Amino acid sequence: MQRLSVSLIALLAALPAHAQTSDISLDEIVVTANRTAVDSQKTGVSVSVVDQDDLRQAGNETLASYLNRLPGVTVTTQGPVGTTTNLRIRGADRRYIAVFIDGIRVTDPTQTETAYDFGSLLAVDVARIELLRGSQSALWGGSAVGGVINITTHERLEEDGQKQNLLAEYGSDNTAILSYGLTRRQGRLETAFSATRYQTDGFSVFAGGTEADASDATRLSFSARYAVSDTLSIGGAAFTQETQSDFDGFPAPLFLFTDLPNTETKNEYGARVFAELDMGQTQHLFDLSYFRVTRDVRDVDQGNSFFAGDRWALGWNATTSASDALSFVYGLDAMQEGADYTRIPGGTRDTTTIGAFGQVLWSPSDGVDLSATLRVDKHSEFGNFTTGRIAASWRVAPSTVLRASIGTGFRAPSIDELYGDYGFFIGNPNLTPEQSDSFEIGIDQDFANDATLSATLFRLETDNLVTYDPTPFPNTLVNLPGTSVRQGVELGIDVPITSTITLNGAYTYTDARRPDGRLLPRVPRNQLSFNLDAELGGGWRGGFGLVHASGAEDGGADSDAYTVYRAQVGYDLGQDRELYLRVENLTDEVYEIVNGFATPRRSIHAGLRASF
Repeated sequence: MQRLSVSLIALLAALPAHAQTSDISLDEIVVTANRTAVDSQKTGVSVSVVDQDDLRQAGNETLASYLNRLPGVTVTTQGPVGTTTNLRIRGADRRYIAVFIDGIRVTDPTQTETAYDFGSLLAVDVARIELLRGSQSALWGGSAVGGVINITTHERLEEDGQKQNLLAEYGSDNTAILSYGLTRRQGRLETAFSATRYQTDGFSVFAGGTEADASDATRLSFSARYAVSDTLSIGGAAFTQETQSDFDGFPAPLFLFTDLPNTETKNEYGARVFAELDMGQTQHLFDLSYFRVTRDVRDVDQGNSFFAGDRWALGWNATTSASDALSFVYGLDAMQEGADYTRIPGGTRDTTTIGAFGQVLWSPSDGVDLSATLRVDKHSEFGNFTTGRIAASWRVAPSTVLRASIGTGFRAPSIDELYGDYGFFIGNPNLTPEQSDSFEIGIDQDFANDATLSATLFRLETDNLVTYDPTPFPNTLVNLPGTSVRQGVELGIDVPITSTITLNGAYTYTDARRPDGRLLPRVPRNQLSFNLDAELGGGWRGGFGLVHASGAEDGGADSDAYTVYRAQVGYDLGQDRELYLRVENLTDEVYEIVNGFATPRRSIHAGLRASF
């Protein structure tokens, strides 16, 4: 890994030493960073934006595998598509990440830790992603300790007309994908619909197994927007996804991981309605959303279990522009989460959180942008929490932006962490919420050849870490006294080597430790990604990339260091139609991210992508 790190530093040093004389491009607008539309360079925080063109160039794959290439992001898979996939931001795992799809919060309240599983969401189902790093509870409430991921599934047309997208793919392990999308705009009405079907024979989840574990998923989504007048727009979104996946287990009495014919069928449903009201100086957003998830788990050793959970969320968000230099963002929201399954006493539990926040956005001079946010949440189980965030952005030169932010956050224990009862494991109703402090300082630099570089130092401190305690029987959860620390550096580069060849990459160093100094599990100390894309002429294009990770620990033992390569070639048939071939794990690397769980071997996929 040291050799790879040195290579990255050498590449950065090889960038042109003189910066651009023109201003940094200020055309990437984000909403997640400030809960209002702001240029990304003015937020003072670390945010990545991925659009449909980025995802299309990457090839069709799980969304998590694409996000794994971004600075600060690491992904832990436990088998083929459809099985558990844990995404971390700066070493903070999925329980610390708030995830929204089309404005609907989709973290699962039936999991032991309320979290979103990225194992079955494909990149083909996504049009845009905003990924916000650091503690963001001041804007987004509890569990936004490590960051926020805001996903949009449908693109919007800029003028009247319609656009259809079609993708068909087949590959190794009898893997097939068929996806169709239709987007229309006519006058004041915009509508979009998409449908995706995925299936694969898969491979054994157990690394030493011989029985393939299959999975399949069907996803439908819809969105609409209608401009009632020049000042009022209404709309909504809805989706449904059914995922069925096989998994292996730990049968009694030895509880050793092995092949088992276990299955889980998961159904997810989400819906949201909204109204946007423009009153001149003030813009209002009102929304109501609902999310429901059910999991039917059939375990041949532990028995069958059925889990159901839902979430209602109601919100009001307003932005008032006092002047060109001063704006206020403020709002109220309420959320009720419920869980209904036999593993909790009484069969059902719910929690309610009500929050209010206010934010000041101030530009005291050209090139300086400041924000200050304060929020108060009242949780039905744990009382009041006050969180805040201060962020600053300073354009010290036409092509150089310095940024810094400080934020606080909290995560209340989930229903299952408090009350779950599985016989061999029980929750702990005496758990207390985790609280966090997040710090970052970074620089964004443009260079004369349109190359860009970003670098960020970060630190996340978490008190009262909730962790597994195997010493009593039944096992349970406890709060670790003291402060857990995740800290490190993120680097991101984008270099147009020629007019037809582009190189982009990311490197993240993360040191993640418990209060006693031991490493937090499954967090790579080093992660590096490189992607080379080229227009080859004659309608051909190609791509090559790698992901390298090392320095992780799992179960007290060092995890495998690994380097996984991929390649893709595409041929333009004209009229926005393309044939492509891609190879994942090009060198057939054998490795484990989670001890005992298999990862994908070499696979080959061919497909047709068309827009019309």
